[in-house]
Amino acid sequence: MSNLKNLSELYKANKLQLGYIDVYEKYFDNIKDKELKILEIGIDKGPSLKVWSEYFKNSKIVGLDIKPVKLDIKNVELFFGDQTDTKFLSKIVNKYKYFDIIIDDGSHISKHIIKSFNFLFDYLSDGGMYFVEDLHYSYYPRYGGSRLNLNKNGTSMNFLKSLADSLNYENFDRPFYKKNKFNGKINNINFYQNICVVSKNPSKIYLYKEKPKASIFEKIKKLISRLF
Repeated sequence: MSNLKNLSELYKANKLQLGYIDVYEKYFDNIKDKELKILEIGIDKGPSLKVWSEYFKNSKIVGLDIKPVKLDIKNVELFFGDQTDTKFLSKIVNKYKYFDIIIDDGSHISKHIIKSFNFLFDYLSDGGMYFVEDLHYSYYPRYGGSRLNLNKNGTSMNFLKSLADSLNYENFDRPFYKKNKFNGKINNINFYQNICVVSKNPSKIYLYKEKPKASIFEKIKKLISRLF
């Protein structure tokens, strides 16, 4: 049995009821037999880890949760700690070096999602995919969101939406622009209902080549030109 829907039904993984399995099948069907490294944040009692274990038979899977749980699942290693603790996360990436798939189904708190993403993105392989589940929590005040102010700073949704600018960074023609760590490293971002996937790959330079660092005089000229 390798079909994701069948496996999700077998192990009672709620990703099926939430509609995420349809999304995952689009991305995983062609790579399920590869030797991958997969990290899932938030494992509960392990239903999704059981799904991944059977679906990605040739892969190494890491499960991370803040609450210890006893599980013995083939090709799965468990770590227990805080997803925002970079020292703890460093122990994992020091062992595995990189991951091809990262799934955040952890606390759902916006600041936790953002901190984990900022740290783990560096350890996502080129061609790798980073999934963030349950984005409806982004609108709950107790999770750092707002039902009224959809542009509230610091929500997981607005953080992910801001990454879209990194797709187009070569078009940034702003005075004193400072490139961030994501620019040129994301080649697509896809939003589905309550789930998002960020795909890492060097973006292509279609319109502009990288230029030498501009002098302060050139920056001032560019700033002044914006006023006319």
